[in-house]
Amino acid sequence: MPSVLILAPGVPHSIEGRNLLGDRLTLEITASPGNALAEAASRVYDLLVLVGLNVDEQQEIVHRLQQHRRWRLVPVLYVSPPGSHGLAVPAAYRPGMDSIVQGALGSPVVERRIHAMAREGIAEAEMVVAGPFELDPVRARLHLRDVEVALTERESEILTILLSHPNRTVSAEEIIGRGWGADPDERYLQILRRHVSNIRRKLVDTPASRAVRTVRGAGYRFDTRIAG
Repeated sequence: MPSVLILAPGVPHSIEGRNLLGDRLTLEITASPGNALAEAASRVYDLLVLVGLNVDEQQEIVHRLQQHRRWRLVPVLYVSPPGSHGLAVPAAYRPGMDSIVQGALGSPVVERRIHAMAREGIAEAEMVVAGPFELDPVRARLHLRDVEVALTERESEILTILLSHPNRTVSAEEIIGRGWGADPDERYLQILRRHVSNIRRKLVDTPASRAVRTVRGAGYRFDTRIAG
């Protein structure tokens, strides 16, 4: 069952801890971001929902949670107050992974978005699996049959994104934005190239020696079909 953490400062104490969406989700509501930050190293959820916070507060909470590697895989739903003019987009927002919705906690539109985003979940998914490959993003280990390749944290983040879309080209901009929450300037593009080069070096003596492909002008692809 998907698990959801809702951070909603100002929520009445009588509501904290209640499951407002029935028995389809394990839902925890807290008014104190400090509690979640204190437990971030040992607990993880399928979805993080931020309610009643300004953009700076959202950015700070997400930044501190994502210092723990596994939290970087958790999608974030940013809930803006109903009737607010426009949608403020925090710098930590990752297109294609996170979402922004306007409405009150418990409103039908917010409930539907929570259910939709929590459905896939990551809390119980220890491995990213694509073809014969298994990637453990927490331990930063790539497995292919009886071969295990140790990765750095950054290398694991890159392969998590590529293996989540096997045999499909992923742009450098998407990798940098989703993996590191940064703008794809020339500095980060150079860092990405260096990490990809290091990944290829680690795979050179494995059946995946040619799996990480550069698609000129488009991005990178992990080709699971050429693994021998």
